[in-house]
Amino acid sequence: MTETDPLKSFESLDYPGRRKPVNRSKPTTGQSDTVVWDSHPATYVVAGEKREFFYIGALARALGYSVQSIRAWESQGLLPNSPYRSPRTARPVAGGRSDKGKRIWTRKQIEGILALAKQHKVILNREPPTKGFASDVAKLFNRLLDEEMKQ
Repeated sequence: MTETDPLKSFESLDYPGRRKPVNRSKPTTGQSDTVVWDSHPATYVVAGEKREFFYIGALARALGYSVQSIRAWESQGLLPNSPYRSPRTARPVAGGRSDKGKRIWTRKQIEGILALAKQHKVILNREPPTKGFASDVAKLFNRLLDEEMKQ
């Protein structure tokens, strides 16, 4: 009968003891952790043309913040409201919620917000947005709306 050292069986584990760790993040595989924010676009018809839009979750994923942060920025005036809304709901909404429709953004708007967020260090240094950031995003929205009107 061969005796095995009980300590040797645990040498291959990356944690002490017999119980596996809880709430540990998965080990990285060396692949880049790029965030895919544009994987589920919504399609709506605007002026007879099908267009691609994204909900607030996509904007939050793109910026690396929570949906609640994006809503708070809008309420504080640090991010202009989206000029687009999804169609109103057909049935009444319970709980006192609004039936105005969901906030939606175009791909160009989100890509522009991302570029401005990097410029204003909202993403890189995790600085909170400033009034200057909000002003630049508002100018971006106006420029994109003007381009749409000319088409």
